[in-house]
Amino acid sequence: MVLSRIWTVVSTNWLREQIGSQLKASKKLRILDTTFAYDRDVDTYKEGYQLGHIPQSVHFNIFKCTQSTPEIPVNLPEINCFTDYVQGLGIWPDTHVIAYDRSLPQAAYRTWWMLRLYGHRNVSVLDGGLRKWLEDGYDVTTDEPEIERSDFVAKLDKNLLRSYDDVIRNFETRREQIVDARGEQSKNVTDAEGGGTLKGAKHVDFQQMFAEDGTLKPDAELKALFDRGGVDLGRPIVASCQRGMTACAIAAAAQILGKENVPVYLGSWSEFSLRAPEEFKHTPKTV
Repeated sequence: MVLSRIWTVVSTNWLREQIGSQLKASKKLRILDTTFAYDRDVDTYKEGYQLGHIPQSVHFNIFKCTQSTPEIPVNLPEINCFTDYVQGLGIWPDTHVIAYDRSLPQAAYRTWWMLRLYGHRNVSVLDGGLRKWLEDGYDVTTDEPEIERSDFVAKLDKNLLRSYDDVIRNFETRREQIVDARGEQSKNVTDAEGGGTLKGAKHVDFQQMFAEDGTLKPDAELKALFDRGGVDLGRPIVASCQRGMTACAIAAAAQILGKENVPVYLGSWSEFSLRAPEEFKHTPKTV
């Protein structure tokens, strides 16, 4: 297993050993339950985290400090508000953060990318999430840990982010490959009433990246997915999807395969479909 994979994802066994060696939550390790719903009215703290979570974990709300728009339904948090929020979670500059989710892993990977975007690189995803944790026979709790407020200060790393204007300029330079996390036959791509993708985009299907137990497939199988999608990992890439969520897993998989600092197009197809001229889109033809 290559070094980048150790820190991109960690196993449930590894996390259990870390928790087992500590009697209480430590500054060195912070576990985030990223329970998520696209409906902002759903209280994921009450309807997820409080029902049972990995010991010593705290709830992380992806929507905290954000303002959704029609173009960008899952927006970035305002930086000062985010600084205050992360301080309250007890994430210090040297804290190793582990993000996990309760079902599909897009929220954990979005958290992984977002923390790195705001300057905290020491972050990993729990491979297989809560589902694998429970399948492995590990306990959950309803107890919430006491957390000491940190001195975290968010600093935006623009190298990990692409905007609409960046993507439009790329159609002229062709410097970066656009890699869409939606499968080529996904309804969000093939639906004649709203489907489509950025013209020339390559596809690495998010759902095909995971084994039956929810863990990432081995490195060789991930590489095969990129190869079949026509992605050249020797060239720059930008990850995209529908709302800027599953694209973060593309960035993580690329890191596992040795390609650091893959940016994500935040607005992805939700924004691009509403703003871009037709010449830059590949949309299904109506019959």
